[in-house]
Amino acid sequence: MIKAVIMAGGKGTRIRPLTLIRPKPMVPVANRPLVEYIIEKLKNSGYKDIILTLNYLQSRIKGKIENKYKELNIKYSVENYPMGTAGGVKKAGKHMDDTFFVLSGDVLVNVDLNKLLNFHREKKAIATMVLTPVNDPTHFGIAVMDYNNQIINFLEKPSPGEVFSNVANTGTYIFEPEILDYIDTGKGEVDFSHDVFPVLIEEKAGIYGYEFKGYWNDVGRPETFLQANYDVLNRKIAPEPPGKKIEESVNRLGDIWLGKDVYIDEKVRISGPLAIGDNCIIEKGCKIGKNTVIGRNVHIEKNTHIKGSVLFSNVIIKSNSHLKDCIIDTNCVIEKGSIIESGVILGNNVRIGFQSVIKSSSSITSETEITSDSIMDGDYTLIAK
Repeated sequence: MIKAVIMAGGKGTRIRPLTLIRPKPMVPVANRPLVEYIIEKLKNSGYKDIILTLNYLQSRIKGKIENKYKELNIKYSVENYPMGTAGGVKKAGKHMDDTFFVLSGDVLVNVDLNKLLNFHREKKAIATMVLTPVNDPTHFGIAVMDYNNQIINFLEKPSPGEVFSNVANTGTYIFEPEILDYIDTGKGEVDFSHDVFPVLIEEKAGIYGYEFKGYWNDVGRPETFLQANYDVLNRKIAPEPPGKKIEESVNRLGDIWLGKDVYIDEKVRISGPLAIGDNCIIEKGCKIGKNTVIGRNVHIEKNTHIKGSVLFSNVIIKSNSHLKDCIIDTNCVIEKGSIIESGVILGNNVRIGFQSVIKSSSSITSETEITSDSIMDGDYTLIAK
């Protein structure tokens, strides 16, 4: 029976401070953990046997996933130390006796898995890599294929002078069990891109590329994380945000998903698409603009303007504040009259003082207090409390 491995053990360093208190697959995208989009994809494609490889903050994942998906057969392969992408799959190999999928726990992709499986079998491949065209190949592994779609050259994250292709690895694969013979875990961490794929190419063992031009997002950087939220709201990737979709009315325009027990004053203007979680309060005079995600137990006081921002749970935004295209982690408090500019990330339990300004693309680490009337222009990584 065909199984699927979800690689969910990485530390998510590129998107810190969001991953300081949670593994990246559990970072919420449009009020749903990232890994759930991947599980939903597998379930809707007919695959019920799933193995998650875990290492970093493993307890934040274990138990939560199988409780929600009791109809699936979900197992865990726990790494006591980081083993790399291939090493983690090798450890999970005891579950593999047939063709199996491998998906990255931080990637959203709407490739048809059943068409991918058919392609893999037609090519009699030992490995098939899903590839897609990109504008900037330097962030990804790039590949060149021959006339038969066999990969003949591959390079991970090339410098600008090394780029020989704009076709990138999506982190989505399908393998035969024989791939495990190419993974030598006796040398520490083993990575598919650096250690396994080059050997398969050199030996002409049968690694093929399945070129795909649909939706794909490597949710590993702040800008791609925001984009993932926007794309779910705009229904470019399934499923829709949780909550009930309400009908348009006065001051309620566009697609709006509401959770349970939400209070929104009648003098609040909301322009979707946006999603609001359970037990939220939005006071009069507020304007909540499109591409905004608000988590559970969020209180937004009067005359606050928010647009294009992602607020995690248990956040308080005091009156007359302005937020645009920013990310606010759990348990944050933003005092009255503050401005949070585009690209800002606030870590967990951050307090922004009265009438402060956090300038564009600044990152404020968890457990930090910014005093009143501050202007922050740049990253803040020291603990100030």
